[in-house]
Amino acid sequence: MDFDFKMTSFASFLDSDMGVHWYNVSIAEVNHSAANSSIFSEDSSTEPFYDFVHALYLFVIPLISILGIIGNVLSIKVFLCTTFNKQPSSIYLAALSVSDTWFLVALLMGWLGSFDGTIQQSGVSCMISIYVTYVTGFLSVWYVVLIVIDRYIVVCHPLRGPRLCSRKRVAIASSVITTFAVIFYTHCFHTTMIVKKANGKDVQCVVQKDAMFTLEIITYIDSVMTIGLPFIAIFVLNCSLILAVRKFNMKHIRFSERKLYSYSPQYSILTKAQIRLTIMLVVVSSVFLILNLPSHAIRLYIMIKGLAMLKEQRLILFLLQQIFQILYYTNFAINFILYMSSSTLFRKCLKETPKCWVLQKLRLKKTLLDRRTKYG
Repeated sequence: MDFDFKMTSFASFLDSDMGVHWYNVSIAEVNHSAANSSIFSEDSSTEPFYDFVHALYLFVIPLISILGIIGNVLSIKVFLCTTFNKQPSSIYLAALSVSDTWFLVALLMGWLGSFDGTIQQSGVSCMISIYVTYVTGFLSVWYVVLIVIDRYIVVCHPLRGPRLCSRKRVAIASSVITTFAVIFYTHCFHTTMIVKKANGKDVQCVVQKDAMFTLEIITYIDSVMTIGLPFIAIFVLNCSLILAVRKFNMKHIRFSERKLYSYSPQYSILTKAQIRLTIMLVVVSSVFLILNLPSHAIRLYIMIKGLAMLKEQRLILFLLQQIFQILYYTNFAINFILYMSSSTLFRKCLKETPKCWVLQKLRLKKTLLDRRTKYG
């Protein structure tokens, strides 16, 4: 296989010469002429498929990145600078939007770097890009998990909601997850190194040979933390939320028809606004699962099959993986559309004049602290 791989942080594939190890590669890193001469000569029917995937990478990646960054910035504005900020879960949603934005920035920089070597000549941007995508990929998954847990407590255990889902506890949970990710993924600075390419000018990030075993263990741990546990938690809690929302709606219709009111503490505490917010977040988390599953499924298949795959199978899987990776990238850009389509409150708040409630609260606390200091 005469592929010219350059390590970035955007897709995973199995290197046939190195055994079962995960590598981050990009479709733009494949040398097109080499592929035409050595790979596709054996099966010319795969060349149109390659061209299609290559075109997707060329045009779809920047489109996803730019539109996603714009949508996420607007989402941050809604969650922090409008009345939506009164919802405790707005902290999770704002953090998710910030994380997704940084991932898309790194993705766009990697896309640009695959065409313009000067962007990565120092090698620093390469390392930072890998680190940022590691951290933001982890945070995006776990912010969604925290959002679903928050909704589960509010809807299924509403009497405990005010205590367990307060703004203070939400802020603490977000901080703990963020701190863990920032520290844990510093391993990429120790397991990768910067080397010069054959032309002597450009550089690339590659895995250190003596760190292969360590990186393999970390990869398995990372897979459990970002795929196994989160997917099970989101699926189970989403099913519980869907059943709870359905039960609430049926009760509400029945009591409305009979002009009665629920005597159950659960239905007397829950409001229609909370249920509508829950529906929006269930939609977001469900789309998250749908867009992530294909990419993770093919990664698992490649890991299981390993070296047993034929050369042609490996090529097809590589190209399929690139398509599924684009779906994965879409997950970081699509939330704004989901918020707009599923939440009346979000659409209403988007039209509001921005009022930075965070800054207002900080100023209020500072004023109170100054008065307390001045008057004892």
